[in-house]
Amino acid sequence: MDLSEIASTFTRILPQALMSGIALGSVYALIAQGFYVTFTTTQTVNFAQGEFLMVGALTSYSLMVLSGLSTAVSPGVAFLISLGVVAIVMSVMGIVTERVAIRPLRQLLSVGWILSTVGVSVILKQFAELYWGREQRRVPSVFGDSPVFIAGTGIFPQEIFILLASLAAMAAVLLFLKRSVLGKALMAVAFKPTAAGLIGIDVRRMVVLAYIISSILAGLAGILVAPVIFAHSEMGALLGLKAFAVAIIGGLGNPFGILIAGLALGVAEFIVAGFNASLRDAVTFFLLILILSWRPQGLFQRVTAEKV
Repeated sequence: MDLSEIASTFTRILPQALMSGIALGSVYALIAQGFYVTFTTTQTVNFAQGEFLMVGALTSYSLMVLSGLSTAVSPGVAFLISLGVVAIVMSVMGIVTERVAIRPLRQLLSVGWILSTVGVSVILKQFAELYWGREQRRVPSVFGDSPVFIAGTGIFPQEIFILLASLAAMAAVLLFLKRSVLGKALMAVAFKPTAAGLIGIDVRRMVVLAYIISSILAGLAGILVAPVIFAHSEMGALLGLKAFAVAIIGGLGNPFGILIAGLALGVAEFIVAGFNASLRDAVTFFLLILILSWRPQGLFQRVTAEKV
């Protein structure tokens, strides 16, 4: 392929890559914001985040399809009911994960809680295979399956909804952290847990709250993306890894950097897929290696010098 062919292909695929890539990238960013919340609070992350997404997606499938909820009530009401149920399920899973897989191992070597959360991911995947099977499950979109065309480029209404809902959820989390009393207490724990405890903040409860927020974000991402990529027991592994790559590239302590990295990665994936679909997943980790060799702390993470 010569340069003229490359330029022609790039020009042809760019509009679709921008539209669909930004939608998918917002999902990566939404999951990665969960890593940000737990890392800034506890210096730990949940490597089962992708499987939490998978459970959220398959739970919405059970509610909207298997139970017949989407035919019993309007699609919008069915979606809101599913959202509420998934939020409750994710909250319980977040609490249990923090209590069982994180809290006993936080003071030990980091490999302890890393392996324990990886273990949680394996358990959840095996449970999903037993309960839902390995088949791909279609979750109907509230907005139907007919694409809309913007400047001649087709995009599904669900993809537009994914972008808007993801941005709204991330904005709500940041507003909660910056403006609410509970959010400020959480950020105080993130800044200096010992001092936060001395002024009366229950540090342990704040850590649990961080894992609840992180888990709900993953479950929401699962509900949003299920009508686009189908729900199945294997869906969480790669999405979770890519989201973690986004968090590392953007900077684990920078939510805006994570958002930019997620959107950029989604677009980059679709551009590469336009040339060769087999390389779509590889580009994520190629970029991760390339960027970390240049800026190990991430593109948007500020380096702070510590006094010895």
